Amino acid sequence: MRIYLMRHGVTRWNQKRLIQGQKDVPLAPEGIVQAREAAPFFAGKDLKKAYSSDLSRALETARLITRPLGLEPISCSGLREINMGNWEGLSWAEVGNQYPEEQQAWMDDPVNNGPGGGETLGQAAERFKKTFQQIASSPEQGEAILIVTHGLVIGTLIAETLEKSIISWREYSPENTAISEIEMIKGRLQLQSFNRPV
Repeated sequence: MRIYLMRHGVTRWNQKRLIQGQKDVPLAPEGIVQAREAAPFFAGKDLKKAYSSDLSRALETARLITRPLGLEPISCSGLREINMGNWEGLSWAEVGNQYPEEQQAWMDDPVNNGPGGGETLGQAAERFKKTFQQIASSPEQGEAILIVTHGLVIGTLIAETLEKSIISWREYSPENTAISEIEMIKGRLQLQSFNRPV
């Protein structure tokens, strides 16, 4: 089984470098173009199913890609971005001004510390991992599936696939609409490509 991981198209908040988290920010016009331009990559890939975060920026990206293939993506709340609580809608500098202690705690130990009202990195990564395992282990899957989700989600999943600490997720957070490929070989997930532009 080959699993294609794709980050959603760009949003206006991406362009302004604002923290999105679980705010339902739609695609920017550029993000719509990115998704449409990515769609031809999947022609001939024999996708049997597609899954998406239920946030509109991911779900719209998935629909623009799968519509030409005659597929409707399955919406999964477990693939949502990390909940960034009271930081959502702010820039990193604004977080430092308004919530300096929270920001420092996150920088020191994000696995166990999170924004007020949000998730820790550890909590979010466990949610992503559980959802991903449910998808990957389904006996109904074909030879190839697509998962459209968010940067931190993909970053932590790739870190775990490579048996690295989830703290290293930033090294594996892809660009908007870039593709990473994971293949199941003899019951073990292996990273085949990362952050491939389409």
